Amino acid sequence: MSFLSKLASLFTGGGGGGNRNYPIYVFSTRCREPIMAEIDLVNSLSRDDEKDNQYYTRKVLQGSGKNRCFTQVEVEIWFDRGKKVSHYEVTGGRWLTAEEYDEELIRFNAPPEEEDPVADDSQSG
Repeated sequence: MSFLSKLASLFTGGGGGGNRNYPIYVFSTRCREPIMAEIDLVNSLSRDDEKDNQYYTRKVLQGSGKNRCFTQVEVEIWFDRGKKVSHYEVTGGRWLTAEEYDEELIRFNAPPEEEDPVADDSQSG
């Protein structure tokens, strides 16, 4: 790698491999909104004080504010020595898989359902 390439990678974050960021997906129970974030496995993890062979991070995620709903979801994640998730806790929401996140995102971004005009006509008399 040339000197200029090495210098450029310092500013662009290159050279760290493809596994530097770990995506997390949660669902805000209050706003009924899926939220995605990424954890930087190099800079965001701390050693767990209770267990030397584990890492820990805590993130507070906020949704988009769509539908005038603002809430926060707190996520605590523990990683093993190999930086794989060993367990997690979510407050204000629930953990989602990538597939569940995609489904919830489609639901969240769908236009609101319109009322059925036939049903409205049958009630007027």
